[in-house]
Amino acid sequence: MTPEIPASRFGFKTMQTPLGRLVLIGVLLLVLLFPASMIRGVVAEREHRRDDAVADIVAKWGGRQSLAGPILRLPYVIHNRVKNAKGEDVETNAQGVGYFLPKALKIDATLKTELRHRGLFEVPVYVVALTLHGHFERPDLNAWGVRAEDIEWSRAELLIGLSEPNTLRADAALTWAGQPLRLKPSTGQNGAWQSPGIHAALGQDLPTAIAATGADFDLKLTLNGAESLYFAPTAEETQVNLISDWRHPSFQGGWLPTQHVEAAQRATAQWSVSYLGRNYPQRWRESEAIEKALTQSLFGLNLATPIDLYALADRVTKYAVLTLVFTFAVIWLTEILSGQRVHPIQYGFVGAALCLFGLLQLSFAEHFGFIVAFTVAAAAVVTMVTLYSYGVLKKRGRALAVGTVLGGLYSYLYTILQAEDYALLGGSLALFFGIAIAMYLTRRVDWYAQTAG
Repeated sequence: MTPEIPASRFGFKTMQTPLGRLVLIGVLLLVLLFPASMIRGVVAEREHRRDDAVADIVAKWGGRQSLAGPILRLPYVIHNRVKNAKGEDVETNAQGVGYFLPKALKIDATLKTELRHRGLFEVPVYVVALTLHGHFERPDLNAWGVRAEDIEWSRAELLIGLSEPNTLRADAALTWAGQPLRLKPSTGQNGAWQSPGIHAALGQDLPTAIAATGADFDLKLTLNGAESLYFAPTAEETQVNLISDWRHPSFQGGWLPTQHVEAAQRATAQWSVSYLGRNYPQRWRESEAIEKALTQSLFGLNLATPIDLYALADRVTKYAVLTLVFTFAVIWLTEILSGQRVHPIQYGFVGAALCLFGLLQLSFAEHFGFIVAFTVAAAAVVTMVTLYSYGVLKKRGRALAVGTVLGGLYSYLYTILQAEDYALLGGSLALFFGIAIAMYLTRRVDWYAQTAG
């Protein structure tokens, strides 16, 4: 009669088989997901600190800038006939406001950037010099039933919408029909225009120029900003010529440049936008909907950062499982092919070293940049794992195999990180070829004998 094998001994013997050890490795991989997720938490915390530093600098210097205008605001009187309490027809007067956009607008913008620092973090900010030139035609209010004598030319204002007018420098200047005008804070009092900005009252005499033949204007502004610069197409034809010393502009908004050139130290872009493609007319009466539509029509550029350390660090942690699987697979295959046993605790040490890579890479990146950090962290982890594998596997060739695969994995990972559009394809191919190699190396292994033994 065959004696019974104790359950504990049976379980221990099962764990010594390749299949049992594979199960142990799978459990260990699941356990190692916890430190990997903790490293992702560190990445998120450092990114949050970076964002706080950016917000602090932007609050003091200036943030995203957008320009809308100039826009002519023209008050007029509305006459209404109503019946009073006695049933008599009486005339009442109400205030109306019309908004008119220029016939043509040309904007020349020169943007110069600099880096501001808060501790380890640096933020690109800019100073932009804007020159606006355009022409207003004579406003036509006949379609609204407004008589010429009811137009209050003396209360006409020119408003310029700016997202952060507090960053304007003192050299702002406006010329209307050849005469200098004084710019004032806010977008004026005669109307319900809510956006921030500046305005200028046309005064008693200057409006007569536009009342007769139209008027030209010139506006010069210099202001601080960060992250982005946008323009609204506020003319029948809006032309923008932009020169920037930021080498990585990202053009955004409703219209892309008709021309753009990126050279070594500067980028130039030109837009030509017709009023036919926007969702608001050349003139309108008091309306909040127009203001919203105008905001939605912005176009311009973002100061794109070519390498976001924290986005890359987060992606590195996402590929930690792939690195663990491949490295453990190589060690496990070495066990199968050579008969050399590796204890689960030794797998755990190797896994801990691999998890540490993400933290090392981020720590160095904050001081020396991504490329140097990735190289140093990868070299350190590959060296440590290779030397440890030599002590565990007892053969130089086996240790070099582990180190070579791990080094190849980090090289491949670097390539994937640099080519984000091909990340999914790269990861899929890596898994495919990894399985293919494992199948080839174990094609003659007698798994029944290995399981029984």
